[in-house]
Amino acid sequence: MKLGSNIRTLRQRKGLTQEQVSAYLGVSYQAVSKWESDQSCPDVLLLPKIADIFEITVDELLGREVKQEKSGFEKVFG
Repeated sequence: MKLGSNIRTLRQRKGLTQEQVSAYLGVSYQAVSKWESDQSCPDVLLLPKIADIFEITVDELLGREVKQEKSGFEKVFG
């Protein structure tokens, strides 16, 4: 999973500091630092707010590529 590096790269592209991101999200800058270094992950409820900061979808934040073919679930239960 590349969530931490995605957050770091997106934050740097926007010209934001860890402090600015943390203030918007209501967490400590140390939390953001830990996410970016893959020492921890943000709470799942923060993912939409993080995606909003960078004007992307949660799927993009998570590094998920959108596929046009049926998912494994659809193939089985379809």
